[in-house]
Amino acid sequence: MGKSVGRAEVAKAAGVSESTVSRALNDSPLISDEIKKKVRSVSEQLGYFPSRTATLFASNKSFAIGFVVPYYPSIMPFTRPYFPSLLDGLLLGSLEHNYTISIVFENHLGRYRSYYELINSHSYDGLVFAITKDQFPELQPLIDRALPFVLVNNYQAGAASIYARPDVGMTKAFDHATSLGHSHIGYITGDLQFKNGKDRLAMFEQLARRYHCTTTIVEGDFSRSSGFDAFQQLSHGPSLVMTASDRQAFGFFQACTEHGKRVPHDLSVIGYDNFQPASTSAPPLTTVNHPITEMGRQAVLMLVSMIEQGKAGEQKWADTDLVIRRSTTRCGGQG
Repeated sequence: MGKSVGRAEVAKAAGVSESTVSRALNDSPLISDEIKKKVRSVSEQLGYFPSRTATLFASNKSFAIGFVVPYYPSIMPFTRPYFPSLLDGLLLGSLEHNYTISIVFENHLGRYRSYYELINSHSYDGLVFAITKDQFPELQPLIDRALPFVLVNNYQAGAASIYARPDVGMTKAFDHATSLGHSHIGYITGDLQFKNGKDRLAMFEQLARRYHCTTTIVEGDFSRSSGFDAFQQLSHGPSLVMTASDRQAFGFFQACTEHGKRVPHDLSVIGYDNFQPASTSAPPLTTVNHPITEMGRQAVLMLVSMIEQGKAGEQKWADTDLVIRRSTTRCGGQG
């Protein structure tokens, strides 16, 4: 085998310094496009490929983002549509900036004792939290030290976040429901330990007052089983049931089938999320559109700005919408 080519040989052939070679191959904004093109061309001709380890050492970065997801012993997070949909967005954002995404289980950090230590060790340049409880004290050390992280579907003073407000989508859901003649509306809440669970319930109650609707509210936790279990309390009275997640709506569908109720002829149903299963369920689900994939992409762009440009974290807001399918019909089953 011949002698391996190093940075010095590339610098000599390109007529630049060794530091310019490093900067050019790392796409430094300090180097002109013309010099970058020349250095890359010479590197390819000579067969020089810089060591990733050396590149990371020189930049003091890992070019890795930790995607923090909750850990449940009974069920893995990626069996639920929310987490894959969010991961799709993170991957799209990371491709734009040449970062990698790695999974971190919430509070299962291996040899690291805290999220602060996880970032400070340079294992990750920053973190994206998929969902955190309203009270999550582990974030405070990150806020106090201005370390780069972004919350998705939560928001907190001093923390960068992106959050989908339920206002627009749920208002359109009430417009749709009342235009079909529904005046008694049931609701299955999300987990009220989470801000999105609380905010969706508060918006439901506000809209029910605005539209002068009678309500029956059952507490749930976003799960399919909580939608199934709520059937007993919602099978008599409401002509339409809204849920805090599509998974709850599918559980409610199952309960309706097992008890001889037809959706939408006997009970109309409106979900919340609009992840892929909503368009192929039986019947296809009318649901609030939650733009989680785009929120994931935006979370990465926010995080990269914090990592590379030292920008302060900010709170961003996304809007929801409504997708009307075949799980809703006129009150009384006609339409």
